[in-house]
Amino acid sequence: MSTSGTVGTQTISVQALIDHAARRAGKLAEELSVEQVQAARNILFMLLTNLANIGIQYWCIQKSVVGFIPDQFEYTLPVGTVDVLNSNYRSLTNNNQNPFVSSGDPTIPFSGTVGPTFTQTAPNGYLGVSLSSAVYIGTVGILPSAALPTNIVIESSPDGATWTTVYAPGAVTWQPGQWLWYDLDPSATQPYWRIRETGGATLQLLQAVFGSNTTEIPLARMNRDDYVNLPNKNFTSTRPLQFWFNRTLPQPTMVCWPAPSDYFSQMTVWRHRQIQDVGQLSGNLEVPDRWLQAVKAMHSHGLSLELPGVDLARIQYLEGQADEYWNQAEQEERDKSPIFLTPNISVYTR
Repeated sequence: MSTSGTVGTQTISVQALIDHAARRAGKLAEELSVEQVQAARNILFMLLTNLANIGIQYWCIQKSVVGFIPDQFEYTLPVGTVDVLNSNYRSLTNNNQNPFVSSGDPTIPFSGTVGPTFTQTAPNGYLGVSLSSAVYIGTVGILPSAALPTNIVIESSPDGATWTTVYAPGAVTWQPGQWLWYDLDPSATQPYWRIRETGGATLQLLQAVFGSNTTEIPLARMNRDDYVNLPNKNFTSTRPLQFWFNRTLPQPTMVCWPAPSDYFSQMTVWRHRQIQDVGQLSGNLEVPDRWLQAVKAMHSHGLSLELPGVDLARIQYLEGQADEYWNQAEQEERDKSPIFLTPNISVYTR
């Protein structure tokens, strides 16, 4: 028996999905007008967005690292954030010994205190540390001082001469006073580490951190009433203990309490985000293959409600198909890890 020998290489474009949905609704693809194709694309977008109201899409769970700013209690989360699933306060060891730079004062960006701006005198420069022994660096932080389009790479070296790229964030526009934290996975255990610009920018920043030995402590979640009833919302401490997730527009925020007082700590946020936008008709949806049948069935039902002349019996049939295939996909969307239930009956047995 001859088979393809491949798995997961066949793709279904947005246009092909719309064509399938239209045929299920009783319309040939060539019968769809430009307006109807655009409507079908919008229906698909709303369908995918609405999935977040029904359950958690496991492929849309993403970790974000948020850098704390002293006395700032509200932090804006990325566009498309639906909910915060887990959040931890993270502390780390700042490895800032023996700093070196291509130009500028090497003591400024690794001083451990936010003070004057470090500015290099030439583009495509670098700054780094030469540690006394090899250290596993798990996270790298940059606190910019100016809005600057950059394209950096994070590199390590065993000898300070031969460098290996550990992480390349790509083109990013720095925002003044807003930490950029990059978790390195995989990373390396090396004595030499540096941040190097490759896109022609002249680096300007307040601090840089090569972090190791990270320790995380869970943050407790508050509801709005608990936060509103706090007597001193601007209270500061070494680390926050709780947060309130404020679902506001255009982006949700996390309101931390107490407000942090340290520049060199983080908050790791595991968040549920929306599925990516539909995009071009020639592109693909950000859904796993196991969800394609469900998305097609739900899209066909949604499309049948807006296409003219679709029989009511067919609409009802498509609704049943949409419910069936969605239920199959949603029942499979789980991590299958064991669940441990530990009843606490101590209050009854004292």
